[in-house]
Amino acid sequence: MKKTAQWKTIATVMAAVSIITAGCSETSSASQTSESVPVVKTWKVTSASTGVIANGKVAASEEIQVVSKVSGKAASVKVKEGAVVKQGDVLVTLEAADYQQQINQAQAAIAGAQAKLRDTKAGARNEQLTQLGSIVTQAEASLKVVESNYNRMKVLFDAGALSQAELEKSSLELEKARTGLEQAQAQYDLAKAGPTADTVAALQAEVSRLGSNLELAKSNYDNTIIRAPITGIVAKRSVDPGEMAAAGTPLMVLVNMADVKVEASVPENQINQVKVGSTVDVKVGSLGGKVLKGTVEFVSPISDTNSSSFPVKVKVNNQDGLLRAGMVAEVMLQGQATPGTKLPTSAVLEKDSKHYIYTVSDNVLHQVEVAVENASGDWTTVTNGVKDNDQIVLNPTDKLSEGSKVIAN
Repeated sequence: MKKTAQWKTIATVMAAVSIITAGCSETSSASQTSESVPVVKTWKVTSASTGVIANGKVAASEEIQVVSKVSGKAASVKVKEGAVVKQGDVLVTLEAADYQQQINQAQAAIAGAQAKLRDTKAGARNEQLTQLGSIVTQAEASLKVVESNYNRMKVLFDAGALSQAELEKSSLELEKARTGLEQAQAQYDLAKAGPTADTVAALQAEVSRLGSNLELAKSNYDNTIIRAPITGIVAKRSVDPGEMAAAGTPLMVLVNMADVKVEASVPENQINQVKVGSTVDVKVGSLGGKVLKGTVEFVSPISDTNSSSFPVKVKVNNQDGLLRAGMVAEVMLQGQATPGTKLPTSAVLEKDSKHYIYTVSDNVLHQVEVAVENASGDWTTVTNGVKDNDQIVLNPTDKLSEGSKVIAN
């Protein structure tokens, strides 16, 4: 009896362990099943898909490369990538000591030129005129002495008591004395008459030239502070403190994404349906096929170089920030349907000369054969096999199959 009781106890314990083990196994199996269910990205088909007239991409309404007008070492960089800046905000400052020195030199040069101009306009002072007058008087006296000496030499020469060479020497001294008097008199007359109009004009022109140099030096100094030309977002930064910033080299890129533009190409047979100022629908695949309103702001009068399509630009409000540059978009002309439905090319598979897509319904995959009329770039026109509100799998892989469980994202 005792052994029977022991065996019953052991059997009871084993049964309990089996139940616990089974429960753990089921829990583990369920966890593994949940983890193995793939997550797929989907795109919703809407009736607007049949009105597509152009395919394009989202671009920033403004994209500005910020450059420096002058070269210098970056003293500070005030913003990082992703920062929101307002027009006029300081982005980068350059070391400015050299440019301040240029200002100082230009100011000193102007001061010297202005002083010279003032002196010239004021004319000779009385002291200068008195000094020049004394020089003239001395020159006159010297001339009289030389003339008297020459006359004596001439008498001696005529009497045959003086050689021809000695007379010529005396004559040369006389000529020098006369020239000295003429030069002294000319200097005195010029000083007394004052500067000519041309002299004053030349000095004024020099002051103006040096003034322009000063303004240029100040402008270069001001340009060491680089400010935001627009309100926007810093999309790229290419300079760090301590690095050299060369004049004309991009330091960062600013984009204005408050409004965006969709740049698209419209086929020749539809371009006349697009008018500047008209409202069109814009569908962005990466937003789950969400349809936005846009305004046509540009229709090119000439076609693309390598095709017969015409570029158009559509302005779309992006205050919520959902649209990013580079997103693929469709532009639809209001009230004008085109045959078939546009699907992202990445959603269409080709196998054995047939085309398929995967749709998701209640988290179950369904493989659907479709008829493809035209495939061009990012978009493919499907004429049969899809309907409104279908959830299409984007970028399906070989691991997907009919009836598979998935999690739609």
